[in-house]
Amino acid sequence: MPDDSRLRLIRALGDTLDGLDVALCAFDDSDRTLAWNSTFFKFFPEHAGHVYVGEPYEANLRRFYTQRLDAQELPNIERYITAGVERHRAQNRPYSFEHRGLRVHVSSLPIDGGGRVRVWRAEALPAQSASIDMAAQSSADIHEPGYLRSPVIESTELFDRIPDGLMICAEDQRIQWVNQPFMQMYHLPDRATAMGLAFDEVYRHAWSVGGEGDMAPFYDGLSTLQEHMRFAGAPFEVPLPRSRWSRVIAKQGSDGTVFYAHVDITELKRQQRLLAQAERSARDSEAQLREKSILLEATLEHMDQGVAKISATGVVELCNRRAMELLDLPAELMASKPTLVNVLAYLRARGEFQGASQEVQDLLRHSNGGVDQPQVYDRPRPDGRILEVQTVPIKGGGALRTFTDVTQRKQAEQQIRHVAEHDGLTGLLNRTAFLQALQSATDVHRLGRGFAVLYVDLDGFKPINDRYGHAVGDQLLVWVARQLTQAAREDDVVARLGGDEFALLQRGVSDGDSAYRLADRLVQALGRPTEIEAHALQIGASIGIVLSPGDGTEAEELLRKADSAMYLAKATGRGCARIYGT
Repeated sequence: MPDDSRLRLIRALGDTLDGLDVALCAFDDSDRTLAWNSTFFKFFPEHAGHVYVGEPYEANLRRFYTQRLDAQELPNIERYITAGVERHRAQNRPYSFEHRGLRVHVSSLPIDGGGRVRVWRAEALPAQSASIDMAAQSSADIHEPGYLRSPVIESTELFDRIPDGLMICAEDQRIQWVNQPFMQMYHLPDRATAMGLAFDEVYRHAWSVGGEGDMAPFYDGLSTLQEHMRFAGAPFEVPLPRSRWSRVIAKQGSDGTVFYAHVDITELKRQQRLLAQAERSARDSEAQLREKSILLEATLEHMDQGVAKISATGVVELCNRRAMELLDLPAELMASKPTLVNVLAYLRARGEFQGASQEVQDLLRHSNGGVDQPQVYDRPRPDGRILEVQTVPIKGGGALRTFTDVTQRKQAEQQIRHVAEHDGLTGLLNRTAFLQALQSATDVHRLGRGFAVLYVDLDGFKPINDRYGHAVGDQLLVWVARQLTQAAREDDVVARLGGDEFALLQRGVSDGDSAYRLADRLVQALGRPTEIEAHALQIGASIGIVLSPGDGTEAEELLRKADSAMYLAKATGRGCARIYGT
């Protein structure tokens, strides 16, 4: 408990913040209310007339959640309150959320000598955004919305080593985090400069620092990015100062977070520009074609991009060194000026197209090899590399076909997707990815195949976590994930839903007996003692079971019912399993 002088100082600070329209509430080291100011009730009127000195923070949270939860989520209020108290004790960075038509920014810091102070600043939402947010409030994150819990933000070292720029934005398109290559690409002095900005503001900054001379590319690029940033859709390209280019690729998460990869394609643009210039010159006259072809061939031989030119009669008239390297084509074959059909037959015989999609295979079986229309597609090679193949028809017949090794870029995109879909501690699927797998399973069951969902909640985990610390607790969660994975079949799906809650999708189940037997094996496995860092530990598990299609055909509904059955298992003594409805 702070002394009287410190408490008077906190109250004086609260009165001062009232003049700035900033709310304050202070708590002692036991999470009991110490002091608050008038603006606190302005932002959170549900607390007016109820807060008192010594009130536990969990009572404060109970009022907050009672106002915010709908009828479906209200039974989970105790679990939400417990998680909210833990977040309150551990918060070390600001975040924001929407509440009663306001965007509220909250920060929290410990008080020297014990306790914690929380302050809130609010701003009105734009009219259109506010109406959308109020309409969707019941389906929003019912915890303290906007609190970024993703392990991606914590893994800065990993993403700073990726060669491409990475930008992570919240649902309002404001930047939450960027990596080191992004800062270099857009002339940012540090990471903090980008926080809270929109991408178009960062783009303007890059041109204000590095732009000079003709600013027409800037206005073209600004128009392009403003059009594409309205949604996470197809990749787009924007010009940067000093004749550089960036390709922007978006991946949107189910929680509204959007991951943007920024790939430097300056060299690719330069090579495309050289090809276009050479092609225009070649069309001027046959004499110019002979002269320019020498320059073109010299350029092509030193490019990092593979290039092939196919004539109107289907002959591969030109194939540079890089194309032969990327496709493992023998020099003697290409020197003989073969037809494209013969080259494709040679590659097909070597199994080059086995990993390609059926659409690409059908295209390459076309009589002219698919050179009569513009095409861009990715093709995996047998050696594991991925090539981006682009075809540009030439006026009068024939085409230019380019081959670009995009393996590194695809691996980076795959890594981003993996992080977005998996739990950073255990490596299991996260809640969002598990719900997607569960919904896919409901579609399959319509073909006559049932399944079961097991909702696993650990018994006795919190005391171990509190006593031995989070490092031991994390290792214990990894051990639990390993037990679940070992008990599951290859066709089953295991996920960590959050905290000490897990789930398992058991496919091919027609009755409750096999699901119950699996649950019993899990209870026995998780109840066995284990040793972590010389500590002999023992926990238990309570499991809820639902069967589909009998108990439902929607992913959210099934998971909710499994959660309900799990709470019945806890209520009947823990360390057991209950089937929903029994």
